[in-house]
Amino acid sequence: GPGDVSTVDKTTFTSDTTTRVPGANLTLARDYLAATGNQTHGYFSGGSPAESRMDKVNYSTDTTSAVPGANLTLGRRGAAAVGNNTQGYFSGGNYYSRTDKITYSTDTTAYTPSANLTRNNYEIGAVGNTTHGYFGGGDDESTTDRVTYTSDTTELLPATANLSSNRDSLAATGNSTDGYFTGGLPGPFSYVTIVDKITYSSETTARVPTANL
Repeated sequence: GPGDVSTVDKTTFTSDTTTRVPGANLTLARDYLAATGNQTHGYFSGGSPAESRMDKVNYSTDTTSAVPGANLTLGRRGAAAVGNNTQGYFSGGNYYSRTDKITYSTDTTAYTPSANLTRNNYEIGAVGNTTHGYFGGGDDESTTDRVTYTSDTTELLPATANLSSNRDSLAATGNSTDGYFTGGLPGPFSYVTIVDKITYSSETTARVPTANL
């Protein structure tokens, strides 16, 4: 829509510095897109109003190109994405439960119904490790879905994995043992700084006030 941008900024972890990288700009300006990737490439897809385009950024060259064979099977806004070193999952968006799976080695995407979210949702947070991905929150939601990469299946986790409050428009990050769901919008114009931590080994989630934004 009007005001959407294609800008890509690159953060160098060793120096905690960020710079514009025009060569890596998206091939289409858009908002509310989702992203995942592995150690060598990143994949950006979806966006407003209902985009399916997949852009692939090559980390070694800081360049981005469209990958039509990897386009989402249904364009949508506000999806979330997660994955491991070989595959990624783009789920939800536009009040869908739909999950598309991208295989990095072939840059191809396929609809994967067995991995669909357990409810229609959008603007979810997603994080995971090498074996599982976790989709938390979303529109008026605090629940958490878990996708198992080896079986391409998704299930609703018990309430002990719920976020501490309903909220959408949140972000998530993590490492091999824990994930953090941060910020979000629990109601009209009421953004929060809340951080919830999910421990993968126990699949339990708890507020971590010391980590608030």
